[in-house]
Amino acid sequence: MSNKLIYIKIRKRIEEDVMRIEEMINACVAVRGERKCPLYQDVIDTQIYGLSKEINLAVEIGCISQEAGRIILADLEDKASEMYSNIVEESKAN
Repeated sequence: MSNKLIYIKIRKRIEEDVMRIEEMINACVAVRGERKCPLYQDVIDTQIYGLSKEINLAVEIGCISQEAGRIILADLEDKASEMYSNIVEESKAN
């Protein structure tokens, strides 16, 4: 298998993982009855950690740039942080 094909597969895998984590964040935000969703929060944190390891490996082998990896993780962490902040604010209001 050529390096180019491997790089494409790695990038696709990272994209799929990012989409899955974003779906989890959106699902947690969409929950209306029970605003606190610690199980989802733990899973999201664990998934982001796992993704960071995938990205570190992709950077190490030259598949993506360090800056691209940093941007991907920062975006997800910002979304998760915003979700947590919204949950905390809503629980304080209630």
